[in-house]
Amino acid sequence: MKNPPTDLAQRLLDVSEEVLRGDPPPRLEDVARMVGASRATLYYYFAGRDDLLAFLLTAHAEEGARVVQAALDPDSRPEQRLRAMLIAMAGYLGRRPGVCVGLLGALGATGRMSEVLQANDIWIAGPLRELIIEAGAAGASTVRDAGTAADAILGALLLAVLGRSATGADPADPEFGESLAEQVLHGVLIS
Repeated sequence: MKNPPTDLAQRLLDVSEEVLRGDPPPRLEDVARMVGASRATLYYYFAGRDDLLAFLLTAHAEEGARVVQAALDPDSRPEQRLRAMLIAMAGYLGRRPGVCVGLLGALGATGRMSEVLQANDIWIAGPLRELIIEAGAAGASTVRDAGTAADAILGALLLAVLGRSATGADPADPEFGESLAEQVLHGVLIS
């Protein structure tokens, strides 16, 4: 996969919800029409649909990480940063439920989709694990396995956002994000 130019990349990200949630999934030719590009242009940058999905999901992981980092106060206690991180993640995913669909679809996949999970681990799950470990070192958590806890937290966020979206309720509602974060934190932090 070659990196598309900035303008094409942005147009692809603008339609990513339609692409990731499409049922049936749109073909590369369909996506080309959505973004006003030729089929040949997309095939120049992407070998196929999996390449395009990998590009979109990786870009969202990186953007989500930037959103989360912006929400964190590095001077606050680990449990406060963990709470802020989860609220930011819930908000980001709530505005993009298609990313949840795409990430869940990537689980267990091979090839390009396994690269998406590696990128997600670097940008999202890794920092979450580190913060869980830091909370434990500060006495705010008794989690024994930060990796399992991070996986459980991410799974809970993805499924809760999708479930809320499926019912027609607004998954981007800030109250939902805060409530979801608090519920998840009950399993991680010492009360």
